[in-house]
Amino acid sequence: MIHIKTAYPKFRKRTKWLQDKHNSTFIQWLRFKVQSELEEDNHGVSENLRWLAAGPNMAVPLYRSYLIKGIKFNIKAQDDVRTTQNSGVYLLAHTMQVASAKDKNPILSNMGFYGVIQEIWDLDYQKFTIPVF
Repeated sequence: MIHIKTAYPKFRKRTKWLQDKHNSTFIQWLRFKVQSELEEDNHGVSENLRWLAAGPNMAVPLYRSYLIKGIKFNIKAQDDVRTTQNSGVYLLAHTMQVASAKDKNPILSNMGFYGVIQEIWDLDYQKFTIPVF
């Protein structure tokens, strides 16, 4: 975020604008930063970070269910034909909350999100995979 405040000094006090800009430009910044670091001796960039910055394989497999640490998660369509259902998910996130698009005083706090799994993707980063619900 410091990079964005420096690049756009007239927006440094507009928290929501800065967060939106951060969200929309982060992957490009990360790729550039990792590539720059890799060009230096003793760069210290981990292999996992290198692969994350490169992005996932564009061929993404889809699953109807996925097992993580002994818990099986299903997509909603799979739950509809089963007695035991497990497509509901809950996430508690520390996030910026705004009252409206014009809110100039956003607050950071914990917010709960509930949803139903519609698709399960498995993003392949060459050395590891990340399931996304």
